[in-house]
Amino acid sequence: MRPTTRTDYIDRIRRVLRHVQHHLDDELPPADLAEVAHFSRFHFHRVFRGLVGESVSEHVRRLRLERAAGDLRRTDRKVIEIALSAGYDAHEPFTRAFRAHFAMSPSDCRAAAEPVAFPPALCAVHYGVDSAVSRFVPLVEDSKVIEVRIEPLPRRRLLGVAHHGDYQGIGQAFGRIVVLGLARGLIGPGTVSLGIYHDDSDVTPADRLRSHACMTVPEDFGPAPEGFELLDLEGGEHAIGVHLGPYERLHESYRWLFGQWLPTSGREPADRPVHEIYVNDPRSVRPEELITHVCIPLEPIG
Repeated sequence: MRPTTRTDYIDRIRRVLRHVQHHLDDELPPADLAEVAHFSRFHFHRVFRGLVGESVSEHVRRLRLERAAGDLRRTDRKVIEIALSAGYDAHEPFTRAFRAHFAMSPSDCRAAAEPVAFPPALCAVHYGVDSAVSRFVPLVEDSKVIEVRIEPLPRRRLLGVAHHGDYQGIGQAFGRIVVLGLARGLIGPGTVSLGIYHDDSDVTPADRLRSHACMTVPEDFGPAPEGFELLDLEGGEHAIGVHLGPYERLHESYRWLFGQWLPTSGREPADRPVHEIYVNDPRSVRPEELITHVCIPLEPIG
């Protein structure tokens, strides 16, 4: 595998922008877009958001609304027809979205004497034949939001509790793990508490997010008690971002890692989900003192 550069990452995301531009009326499944960019489905959306400055769904929604504004000014099509082509199933939600984006209603847009000013976007795609000129989130030179190191992590045997829903609600699952661990004498100096996050909360509805609250257990531990699972977490090289502060601000570190650090790292994320290691206990330290290791699995070099 050749070393990956920021230019390479941008070229791959630019392919997605062109694909979206040429298939704006299609479904655009996330897995298909990840394939267009040749990124793992686990990491594509975070890289896209980090480089473009908006999620894929926000990008598509914005382009459809801006196309709708052009249709309102240049054609005599009915508003409901334009709304349907923009992906809205009724006049009212289209009008709300249009007003939120342009600060005017569709009818006011059609009647306006002056050209409609499109709100600025971090990624501005200008249409042309087989062209997509994009302004990406700028690289912040000499900026280090969090410490990052690359090191091998061991394969780990885990006892986990599945959590479905908003990641901020995973605390109850961790509570179950701690209660069982204390009752079984499983918690000691070498025990690692970690969470595995299978979906990207920027693109997946909160009620469909999947995660596991876990702690390490001996290799011979088993069987798993009812309501728990035994999992094997693959080892290997990982980029480890050290986040200091409340869990509620982890998204800031994720965006910096995937938008700034990863594209300039010369490395490629592996096709496995991110996991977080919780270095200290939120019950015993203040939120600003919490230490979380954000672990991104990496493809080997060579």
